[in-house]
Amino acid sequence: MKTLIIYKSVHRKNTEQIAKVMAAVLEAELAKVEDVRPEMLGHYDLIGFGSGIYASKVHRKLARFIRRMPVENRNVFIFCTSGSGEFKNQQQLTAQLSAKGCKVVAEYHCSGEFSPLGFNLDKKGHPDPLDLQGARSFAENLRKEAYVC
Repeated sequence: MKTLIIYKSVHRKNTEQIAKVMAAVLEAELAKVEDVRPEMLGHYDLIGFGSGIYASKVHRKLARFIRRMPVENRNVFIFCTSGSGEFKNQQQLTAQLSAKGCKVVAEYHCSGEFSPLGFNLDKKGHPDPLDLQGARSFAENLRKEAYVC
């Protein structure tokens, strides 16, 4: 099975760190959302979608990409990093992917460093080694569940 991980990571590259760990475990191709066209997805059996969380939502470029995707039966997973450590509006993203014929087989989220004006200092250094190990374990579980050969 071929796997692609599509992500958008901005300020501190928190989501990119997580995406790279997952890609290494899954032997997946890794692409920034702006480098992928929706018609390319037909070449993959499993697709990961990752983003930082901005105002409780995934990055607008990833959301736009999902809206433009063709409807196809496909297994996908989603992941995010956020200053709060929560995956807010996860149900909305899952519903959008389901409407495109996708089955969300797994989800992962962790804290990401975000400290505007010095706030949220408890997230400094995230994703940390435990977060990265969590991402590694998440990807290993995808392998065990046979979503990836």
